[in-house]
Amino acid sequence: MREDFWLTQTLPITKHRALSYCRNPRADEDDPVLLVAYRDNRVIGYLGILPDKIYVNDTDYKLGWLTSWWVNPALSTAGVGAFLLFKALNAYDQYVGVAGSSREARKALKASQKFMAIKPLRGLDIRLRYNATGYILRRFPAMKICRGLIKVVDSATDAVVHLRSIVWQRRNHSGRDLTFEYVSAIDEETGRFIKRHHQHDLTRKEPSDLSWIMDNPWIISAPLKDSVSKRYHFSSRAVRFFYLGVKVFENQTEMIGFCLLKVRDDRMTVLYSYCEIRHAASVTAALLHQALAMEVRILSLFDEQLVAAFSELQCPCWSVKKKSRGFSLSKAFGEIPVSDCRLQGGDGDLAFY
Repeated sequence: MREDFWLTQTLPITKHRALSYCRNPRADEDDPVLLVAYRDNRVIGYLGILPDKIYVNDTDYKLGWLTSWWVNPALSTAGVGAFLLFKALNAYDQYVGVAGSSREARKALKASQKFMAIKPLRGLDIRLRYNATGYILRRFPAMKICRGLIKVVDSATDAVVHLRSIVWQRRNHSGRDLTFEYVSAIDEETGRFIKRHHQHDLTRKEPSDLSWIMDNPWIISAPLKDSVSKRYHFSSRAVRFFYLGVKVFENQTEMIGFCLLKVRDDRMTVLYSYCEIRHAASVTAALLHQALAMEVRILSLFDEQLVAAFSELQCPCWSVKKKSRGFSLSKAFGEIPVSDCRLQGGDGDLAFY
């Protein structure tokens, strides 16, 4: 890219995200990953595309996931969004997917008559810490003068749940003789384990795909917005952001599960999880142990086995809320039986936000 590309008032992509696109193991050299619309040398819209593959009945299909779709609000009715959408469809021979889109994007997809909804990704948001301070100050800004008192009460109420959680952990984590190992890249043992358990996944991630996600984030941990994030209309920074691979062992020797976690600020999301159904409760207990140790406020689960296991574990928490993320595929895919495949929490572009 020319150096003046990075100097535009509206930035279509960040440098670290562009590098991530270039290193995508599922991208071919000639795959377009960014479409930009200009008027009078000004950016008026852009659309990112993430090359990927989906697998149905042992047949793989190349597609592009739409991501970071922006149009200048002053031109929202000028057809810029539709122009970018049809360019993306043509670039990928009509094979395009969308994960977790905004309301505006869903309206545009429906108007195009080119897409069909597939089964949504369903899961749970488990609230482990309440954070009443943040909630109260957002609703009642005038109470900032009482921030100290609110924090004391907040900490006291969280402490009650925390004490119950300690008792629960001793019974459900230590009692199951579980141990774990952190990894920053997918090693051979983990790679073999993943390949034994991903056959029914829609995107069937390979070890190299997961290592790429871990090594090439779209979001950087930073305390303040820099000049780039102020010109980019999508997330490029968070106060806390990292990926973590967790191998779960039973009886110290047998590997029973692997999970790729994403921590963003006070939320932990299980992006990809692999285990047999008989070990789902143990793997879920290990995940709750990680979430409590990291003091995150919310743990998001999407694996059906882990969601069912959580209901049986009776872990102390503030609340449990059902969560759903919509997925759409272009009609070029026809009637392929995607309902037989498992969606994971990081599919599409969801692993990166």
